[in-house]
Amino acid sequence: MNHHKTLNLSKAIKKLVLILALTLCFDCFSQEVETAEVAAVKSVVNQFFESLEKQDTVLLKQVAFMEGQIWTVNNTVSPARQRMRFFSDDLKSLISKNSYLETPKSMDVKIHEGMAMAWVPYEFRLNGEFSHCGVDVFTLIKKDDAWKIINLSYTIEKEGRGE
Repeated sequence: MNHHKTLNLSKAIKKLVLILALTLCFDCFSQEVETAEVAAVKSVVNQFFESLEKQDTVLLKQVAFMEGQIWTVNNTVSPARQRMRFFSDDLKSLISKNSYLETPKSMDVKIHEGMAMAWVPYEFRLNGEFSHCGVDVFTLIKKDDAWKIINLSYTIEKEGRGE
């Protein structure tokens, strides 16, 4: 009888070890998928910055919905001024004799069920000179297995360097 109990205990331990191993494997797989999704969102946001720097309207159309909105909160005036435009409006003004360089200082990405948000403190340079800083908040959705920006809200500040 003791031998039989030992065999049952041994089988139970083996089952438990198998369940734990499978749980760990699924958890690792889940983390890999999550990490890949965060990287994909960061890539789209960085391509947005690249489209500004290169004044590349084709790239902008690839990473953002043209009917998406851009909201600005200008804190350099008192009272602060808000303005809204569409990504399609930027197509007309993106190509310029000016040079634009928006540098992200960090990027915090949150993802849930086909929707993502990237919080990005930034510094903006116009023709090589510091212009302003602030925080960009990108909202993205996943459509046809690709992340695209549907909304961008950002602050404009003169101090703080976007930290």
